[in-house]
Amino acid sequence: MRRLWILLLLTSILLIKIPPFYLIFPLKSSLLTSHTLARGFILLTFGVAAWWQYKGKYNLSRQSKMLLYLFLAYLAFQSFSIVSASNVTGFLQRYKDVVFPGMLLFAFLAVGIKRESVVKIFLAAGIINFAYQMAMFFLPHFFRTWAGEIVYSGHLELVLINLERGRLFIETYDEIAIPFIFVLFAQEKDNKRRLLLTLLFLAIALPSFLSNFRSRVLILGLAFIASFLLLTGRKLAEKLGLLGAFVVFGAIAVVISNTFFGFSIVDRFALKDPQEDVKTLEGRVKNIGVSVDMGLAAPLTGVGLGNYFDNLPTSKKISISLFNWVRREAEIASTNPHNIFLQTLSETGIVSLIFTVGLLLYFAYLDFRTLIGTKDKLRLAYIISFWALFSYSIFNPTTTLGYNSLFWLLRGLII
Repeated sequence: MRRLWILLLLTSILLIKIPPFYLIFPLKSSLLTSHTLARGFILLTFGVAAWWQYKGKYNLSRQSKMLLYLFLAYLAFQSFSIVSASNVTGFLQRYKDVVFPGMLLFAFLAVGIKRESVVKIFLAAGIINFAYQMAMFFLPHFFRTWAGEIVYSGHLELVLINLERGRLFIETYDEIAIPFIFVLFAQEKDNKRRLLLTLLFLAIALPSFLSNFRSRVLILGLAFIASFLLLTGRKLAEKLGLLGAFVVFGAIAVVISNTFFGFSIVDRFALKDPQEDVKTLEGRVKNIGVSVDMGLAAPLTGVGLGNYFDNLPTSKKISISLFNWVRREAEIASTNPHNIFLQTLSETGIVSLIFTVGLLLYFAYLDFRTLIGTKDKLRLAYIISFWALFSYSIFNPTTTLGYNSLFWLLRGLII
């Protein structure tokens, strides 16, 4: 029976790690999506795990209990911010994607899943997401046709807006699987399987370069460099081969992107486009002042989870453009300060920000101790994966079920 609950949990992780799609294609309802199904599996498994704990069937370890206590403290700060929320609906929409990751964490710790099983899920999701992004990139007209029928509209809108901007949007954080490929590559002796792992690396790295999202390439680079330094052996030829493959993949992607979009990730880092490359950075700088003002206005509770946009000055909510997709992109971008610390300060207050910083420092301390005291490569891979994921939150919104679930799941896997 325990295998059934493990299967449901692994399925929910896979569904979270791929784009959301409609379960019954003719019925385009937000209640009938793959993410809703994942939440259902999580809720069901959470209930079973809670019952097992009540009956004393399985005992949580001391580290597991500590992690759950930390999550409950985090949840308390998120919950208390409802006191200041003027938009309760906005609060609840965000709050559900805080609660379900906690349920997933508890169920995972209580049921017990091997680290190797989750690695397989991450790699399987990477293959699915590669096919999805290649269809988006090379067959845009075909993609628009079939995606309009099966992909959840809330996600698809963001995909299509970014395609207009010459970007591949997916938000599945596939780059965090890079450390696991390094571990498997180091363990594997068969040349054919090593080739398959190299192709899998390509399936994750190439779309990141093609995406033209600077944050995705930064995550990829962080995951690659950390894995290169901590997870590879001492063979110089092997190290140079991996580094060479990374450079070649990047160069190929730049050529392809220039051919299809007329620009590449290199141009984005070089700030060649004043509108897309410079103003987006300037907007993030301006968000600092706005977020600080909100945090100071309500230091104990913030303005409320999911209420950042509702508390923006009117001048910052107005976006005039001849192109509907430009106006819509500006509206969506305004819903979040694009930084985990600014988001925490503005929406849940100064005390919550202090707790969040303390929590991250505590995780960093634990991981540093592990780094210098363990030879468990898979555990190190999960640590690299976690901090690669966290780096995303420094430059982007972290309001999704996917990000929050992976954040807490990876902490559970590191234990």
